[in-house]
Amino acid sequence: MAGGPEPAPTSYFRFSRMRILAFFFVRFAVECADAHIHIADCVNWRLPPDTVVCSSAHSWKEFQLVERAVQEHPGRVAASFGIHPQNPDATLYPVLEELACQKRIQAVGEAGFDLFTPELAAGLPQQLEVWHLQLELAKKYQLPLVVHCRKAMDKVFMYTKELKALPAVVFHAYPGSLQEAGNLLRRGVNAYFSFGKELIRGRRNSIQCVESLPLERLLAETDAPYQTLRHQAATPPEDIELVYGEFAKICGVGEVGLKAQLLSNFFSLFHSGAKEG
Repeated sequence: MAGGPEPAPTSYFRFSRMRILAFFFVRFAVECADAHIHIADCVNWRLPPDTVVCSSAHSWKEFQLVERAVQEHPGRVAASFGIHPQNPDATLYPVLEELACQKRIQAVGEAGFDLFTPELAAGLPQQLEVWHLQLELAKKYQLPLVVHCRKAMDKVFMYTKELKALPAVVFHAYPGSLQEAGNLLRRGVNAYFSFGKELIRGRRNSIQCVESLPLERLLAETDAPYQTLRHQAATPPEDIELVYGEFAKICGVGEVGLKAQLLSNFFSLFHSGAKEG
């Protein structure tokens, strides 16, 4: 149908692939993946058992904590660094460039646009400035870009040509529709769509994406300590299990096979940081 998403795999392909991945998951004790957390913002952070993560940092102080986690958990923590649109401070760019040059990060981001409030929207010129800088740097060093986007999918579509030139683009807490996801893929963007507790909260667009997009395009995240449920003051990293449980129900596939597929997606993105065991 014109304007619809990229065709999903047939049921036979999806379920037979799940069985194969489930075998390797059990046979080799493969871990599950949390595609987006904030180690520096978690109180007394501990890496959950059998889990690999990608953690974002947005200051030198935050990155030092993330890099310590990388060293303490070899092969299980991937690091990203970006200039967040909520704090579009261009003076952070030299730090980002140095980390990319030294191959100390596996992705650039969070980068993007946040127009959620009038106060944030007033900073759009500064957001655009640091967005351009990070797009160019991700292209130069061929790093995936982790995108933060709120009320700004139209801005993202203005840059599909530039995004197409990147090895991959990860839409953290993807805010768009199924149709927009399909359009990004058809335009040649190597896009991955990450979802967390918005699935548990019943966000319709997120559920439709998980139901219909190819599993090879999906990721799971906690965004810990953020993305809380009503009864929570903070999201613990262990809540990745809640996210996977909801993912599996929506997809209609076994949780073991689902974890294996999403883990494979994670490693294809962050292969130079977290490593398959």
